[in-house]
Amino acid sequence: MKIIVMVVVFLLLLTTVAAAQEQLTSKSSANASVLEAKVRKVWEDFKNKNKQSLVVALDDNFRMIEEGTSGFGDKKADIATVDDLDLINYTLKDFTVKSLGARSALVTYEAHYESKYKGQTAKADSIFGEVWTREGSDNDWKALYLQETYIQEAAAK
Repeated sequence: MKIIVMVVVFLLLLTTVAAAQEQLTSKSSANASVLEAKVRKVWEDFKNKNKQSLVVALDDNFRMIEEGTSGFGDKKADIATVDDLDLINYTLKDFTVKSLGARSALVTYEAHYESKYKGQTAKADSIFGEVWTREGSDNDWKALYLQETYIQEAAAK
């Protein structure tokens, strides 16, 4: 009789765990869609020089590093870049979102973009890694960290 009770309890626990896993997977998919939309909006806001929207999208403790720069930038520096850099066009693809807990996620994606900075036009193919968090009373996702790494062209064989 004890074995039957233990088996029933085990099956109930297994069912509960499976249901919880399904709920987490469903929530992760929803977060992935929301976060991809957030990233796309930040790029569009940057292109359209919408500083007010960018201020809202970036966490107050935002930090970023771009390949070839001498150190970290912060929220103020990133917003100031909007004045000097014209984002001419861009394509974003291959998004992945990895949960880092209930209130944070790592978003990675590939970007191809063309920009103009102080009269110089440049094109880049880059991989971006961004950490997004949900904090505060609005419970909205905000970018906390960004890292850009340029993709090197493959050498001809």
